[in-house]
Amino acid sequence: MMFPIIETVTDVLPHIQGNIGIFLTRFDEYDVIDYGFVGDETFRSPMTLECRGLKFAKDGRLIARPFHKFFNLGERQRPEDIDWTVPHLVLSKLDGSMVHPCIVRNELVFMTRMGVTAQSMAAFAHAGENVRQLSKYAIEAGMTVLFEFTSPENRVVIAYDQPSLTLLAARDNRTGRYSTHQELRSLAGQFDVPLIQPLESLAPMKDFVTAARSQEGIEGYVIAFEDGHRLKLKTAFYALRHKALSGLAFEKNILAWVAEGAVDDVIPLLAPDLAEELRAYQLVVVNGLNRHLGVLASFVAEQSGRERKEFAAAVRSRLDSRLQGAAFAMFDGKDGSAVLRKQLLWASYSESRLDSIRDLYGMAWKSPAVAVEAG
Repeated sequence: MMFPIIETVTDVLPHIQGNIGIFLTRFDEYDVIDYGFVGDETFRSPMTLECRGLKFAKDGRLIARPFHKFFNLGERQRPEDIDWTVPHLVLSKLDGSMVHPCIVRNELVFMTRMGVTAQSMAAFAHAGENVRQLSKYAIEAGMTVLFEFTSPENRVVIAYDQPSLTLLAARDNRTGRYSTHQELRSLAGQFDVPLIQPLESLAPMKDFVTAARSQEGIEGYVIAFEDGHRLKLKTAFYALRHKALSGLAFEKNILAWVAEGAVDDVIPLLAPDLAEELRAYQLVVVNGLNRHLGVLASFVAEQSGRERKEFAAAVRSRLDSRLQGAAFAMFDGKDGSAVLRKQLLWASYSESRLDSIRDLYGMAWKSPAVAVEAG
């Protein structure tokens, strides 16, 4: 798998122009390119697959390159369509927060996809000197090392007894190349840090996939091919704990999955007809979001140069009250899509809230019977 060369933010921006699903967020000390909603056209090129938490210095230099966007087994490729003779490893998928190091104001920090967050600060607080030394070594070598932070306080679904940072992968910032597991083992040994371990022996892949999906007490697995291609395999147990199946009975849960970008975790566990219905619902919401953002972008551009008071008057007289918050955010140079995503998440808390924005997006959901694929 070939990854695109990235040196500065200008290498990426032309590839995401007009792509509402991917956004650039500017912070005081660094910038982040990440994705929000996932539509059919969000990941339309190798470069857009990289837009999963790319970090840039204020002068535009790439300073961290986390995992590229990879998909669930069955989401884009059926198991029977994959060449399993290509060298690969099966790694346990830990249930925590991915964090990576970065230098900000000449100091080492940890970041999640979205930058410095509560989870990344908690991870940094638990990082021993060995982890910090490895982080500095990698940064100086032009690499991004990726860890999973698990702890009792950072529980997602699976419970962990004590805090831990486990080395998952390392990437060359410029080329995107993933270090081999042998190279990772050498790094982990040099700095004495825990390393994610591959499964030693496997049944034929078809049998393994069937057995893995029925396991309990784990999140799942990552299938890592030698060329950098990766696939996720999540257990039905994990999905159920996320209400990924039983939640289909309530439209508010469906909207929450769309708002949180979780639809791709559910799709592979559903029968094809139900998966198609879920995708169709997601598409209606995403298209509505994109439509509103397009209208708002044109409106804000039309009002460019006006005083805020004049802009506010125009907003009140011409825009639906439910879109006004996003308009003000965009007028201030902020991400209007984030405002609308929060609105969708707010609406997902109850059926009555959902009904209050239904006409804005035109979505409808008929509760189907839940069906889980066996293999």
